[in-house]
Amino acid sequence: MELRQLEYFLAIIEGGSLSKAATVVGIAQPALSRRMRQLEEELNVQLFYRHGRGIRLTSEGKQLQSVVAPIIRDLEQVRSELRESSVVPTGKISFGVPPSISAAIGAEIVAKFSRRFPHVKVHLVDGLSGFINEWLTAGRIDMAVINHARRSPYMRMDYLMSVDLFLFGPRDDIDAISPNSDVFPTSDLTKLPLLLVGRHHGLRRELDGAMRKLGLELNVKAEVDALVALKNLVRGGHGFTVLPHGLILPEVGNRDFGFRRLVEPGLRQDFMIAFSLQTQTTRAMRELAKLVRTEVSLALNDGRLVGHVEQRTTARIGDCAERLQAALSGVL
Repeated sequence: MELRQLEYFLAIIEGGSLSKAATVVGIAQPALSRRMRQLEEELNVQLFYRHGRGIRLTSEGKQLQSVVAPIIRDLEQVRSELRESSVVPTGKISFGVPPSISAAIGAEIVAKFSRRFPHVKVHLVDGLSGFINEWLTAGRIDMAVINHARRSPYMRMDYLMSVDLFLFGPRDDIDAISPNSDVFPTSDLTKLPLLLVGRHHGLRRELDGAMRKLGLELNVKAEVDALVALKNLVRGGHGFTVLPHGLILPEVGNRDFGFRRLVEPGLRQDFMIAFSLQTQTTRAMRELAKLVRTEVSLALNDGRLVGHVEQRTTARIGDCAERLQAALSGVL
């Protein structure tokens, strides 16, 4: 089995027919058809149903696609990185971040990246995770930090960090319901009038999912997708909300507000760095992603963010072959 055969296989799926794929990959259609028959014989499965309008994947073909596509994509990424390694990054990057990340490290990211790569213009866009997901899917931004609950087949998502969630409310009320403590039981959220972001936002999905596991239902008085308005409503005594520490940070020391970390169970958000699969990931974008990881680590160490970074492996050129062999073993 050759890597080129697998690339041809994916090209046929994308083109929808052998003739279109042959034009894209630059070989004659009979030769392409022969390479696919050889692949099917080696795997001892049928990968395509062939009909007058083109091709359709068999169940075995879909299984092969699911395990091969991300690995081929990683290999293409490595190739791109190697080609661009000696090129000075230029151009523009539109980068979407949630308010909690922007408040903690947004200024540092823009300032440091601009100093290191003066020929790249960074456009930092601040927005709640649901909005950022929509912008990235629509191609309005190039890359983003988004909540893992908003996965999409049109994005590549790499783990960034996990942050803790907190109950946030008027200081006197917070002190009254949780005196002499810096934590609050998650299950007791059901006893409070809540003001929350809408259900299409990652934070809300995390919270609703935790409540379903506990068999509980929240008392949601209103849904508010505007951060300033949400804080003003809390300040006015209209209810409590749940926020990541990064959004609370500007209010630390403000006598109007209090907060408690949610426990039993502890709630958190997993954030990812996301790139659209519909556009090329440039070296400038990869350099920006590296800087984001560095700034996240610094912010976690000095308390600007409260959470942690899990140790997860990232596939590079050395283990792509091993991943491909292991994946194909499930098909053979």
